[in-house]
Amino acid sequence: MSNELVQMETQVNFKPAELSLTNKDEIIAKAVAIRDKFKKDNLISTPETLAGDKEVLKDLKGKRKELDNARLEVQREYKKPLNAFEADIKEALGIIDEAVLPIDRAVKDEEARQKEERHQAILVVATEIFEQYDVSIDELEFNEKWLNKTYQKSKREQEIIEQAMALRAKQDELATNAAEVEKLALGRNLDPEPFIQQLYNNISLANVMENIDEANKQAKARKDRDERLRIAREVQERAQREAKTTTVGDKRIDNETGEVIEEFKTFRFKAKLSVKQAKSLKLFFNDHEIDFEVEGV
Repeated sequence: MSNELVQMETQVNFKPAELSLTNKDEIIAKAVAIRDKFKKDNLISTPETLAGDKEVLKDLKGKRKELDNARLEVQREYKKPLNAFEADIKEALGIIDEAVLPIDRAVKDEEARQKEERHQAILVVATEIFEQYDVSIDELEFNEKWLNKTYQKSKREQEIIEQAMALRAKQDELATNAAEVEKLALGRNLDPEPFIQQLYNNISLANVMENIDEANKQAKARKDRDERLRIAREVQERAQREAKTTTVGDKRIDNETGEVIEEFKTFRFKAKLSVKQAKSLKLFFNDHEIDFEVEGV
């Protein structure tokens, strides 16, 4: 790309002009004298001095305006060549910017393309490494410094390997811990999935174990509470039923209507049961208020 303009020297014709206040000393001396005469904290104008004071004030304000006007006039004249010079420079800058902007955009676009190309190339290598360790490339923590052209390839790949190894070790540890959690939860008759999920939420194994124990205690407490409520409800229902009925022989009769509500019969049967089964059968009879006799053989 041509750069003839860059090789051209910027030439400026600048001749500093001489500017001075030729009677500065005289003006300053008289100004100091007047200042010293009137600069007082308790200056007072009297009827006798009022006219003279006003005349002095008028003259001083006039002289001040005259000096300031001289300054402004010189300033305006000085600015004329400066303004013209600045206009010329700004015109040149504007034209140069018309070239700078598209070139700058093109350069940035190409640099971005090359950067993305390097990014994809690094991802290809990282994917191969992660596959070797059987971990997901989605877990890669991409270091933006890897995109620098000066970053050593061997160092970059070593850092990727270290990430893959760390992820593999973490997943192996999670799998081992998940197996322990599942075993403990199932042993407590609890669903293991919520507790395994806690591991994946970065909760330590020790804390998850404590959570399982706590959940087991709560489950037992709920079971005991439900059992007590069930027994209380059955006792209440039995009491209400007995208050409304009367048992006569093998029949239960409604006290108000005389209607037979239930009729009982005695059945005899033999069953070969284990001790555990016999206990379960006894519990069933008790739960359903069935009178029974047991004869062991």
